[in-house]
Order: sequence, then C-alpha cells, then structure tokens
Amino acid sequence: MAISKDKVGLTREDLRKLRAMRPGLSLDLQVMAASGVKRIKTEFVGLDGSRCLIIKFPDEARWGNLRDVIYPDSVLVVRYIHEEDAGEVVAFKVKINVILNKPGNYIFTSFPLSLQCHALRSEQRAQAHVFVTVVETESDVMLFDGLIVDLSSSGCRVSVDRQLVKQKLALKTHITLAIKNPDGKISELTGIVMNQKVDETRFYLGVKFEASEKIVEGLLHQLMIA
Repeated sequence: MAISKDKVGLTREDLRKLRAMRPGLSLDLQVMAASGVKRIKTEFVGLDGSRCLIIKFPDEARWGNLRDVIYPDSVLVVRYIHEEDAGEVVAFKVKINVILNKPGNYIFTSFPLSLQCHALRSEQRAQAHVFVTVVETESDVMLFDGLIVDLSSSGCRVSVDRQLVKQKLALKTHITLAIKNPDGKISELTGIVMNQKVDETRFYLGVKFEASEKIVEGLLHQLMIA
C-alpha cells in the first residue's frame, strides 16, 4: 500500500480511527535506509490529544541498529490494522520530533495530516455481542469462553479476556464455536483461525467459517443479528 502525496486535513472519521488506537497496538513502520525501504514492527504507546503520537522505539536486538534511520526530523510511514466493519489498513506519514531514552525508548512524532485506508475484506461485518465457547475441533478440547464482536456470512472476530489465553493458537487451526441460541439450544460453527491480535487486555481471533453461507445466515437470523 503506497502512500501518495498528502492531502492536508483530517476528517471526523479520520480522527475517530486515530483515537481508537490502543496501547500495545501493533504498528508497521516504514523507514528509508541506505539499502532502500525498510519495514519494521513496533507498538503504539499513546497520543497526546491532537499534538503528537507516542511510539515504542523498535527492538534493536531484533531489527538491528536503527539510530541511523530513526532520528529527529526524519519521516516515518506508519501502518496499522483497524479492525472494524470490513477491516482496513490505515496508513499515514509523521515526522519524528523527539526520541527519549528514559524512562524508556520512545518516539514522539507529529500528528498525522491525513490518513489513507485500504479495505481488507470485500464485505461489511455486523457489530455483535454473542457469547461463545471456543473448542479445538480435532481434540475436542475447550479452549476458552469469548465474545463474537463482529461477524458476516463468511467469518467473525472473537474477543477473549487475555488472562484466559494460555498460548496463541497456530494459524489455520480448526476450531468450533459453540453458541447458545435464545431458545437454549447450542449451535456450532466450524472455522479456521486466520489471524490473531493482542492488546493490553484482550486477545482477538479472526475466524473464517467453513460452513456454507446459507447455514451461517440462518444462524444470524436466529440470533437476530442479520
């Protein structure tokens, strides 16, 4: 996703997306090194109103020496995944104002002038609040209880208390979602873990359903979501 020439000015929706960023959110930073463009991972720390963003300085034990490419007045291209509705990659440019070494290694940047967004999914997802039990399909072992926070006929996102997750699931793991219907009966949907994300309090699973769209849509109607 290339960043084109900036259009100056943030919309109300742009500001909402920036303010939805939470500490611990995974960020992709693009910097210009002597060998060319370099992409590195780090974490979002916070923002100060509309004055600046605070980003954790990337781990140099993992990414190598970065002081020659990340320094005051240099430019960063920042990307992150905004998981809402259809899901999208949000990208913007900022200038580094200050780098602190104490009490931790933090980067303070300018506030973005504009955002660019690229949808990850071809369909919108409905916001939901459905309690679910997650079971590993192959072993039939109950993993944890969670909450479906958005879903469509092809997939969903499950939110779980981080303390309940002992370890991350391998991608492509087959899971079963056990959902209690309003009539007290249990419906099951099988799916595949496509992605995982963690913030300071919650663990999120992106799940692709294996059932046909007709079966899923029938369940959505039962739950009064569709």
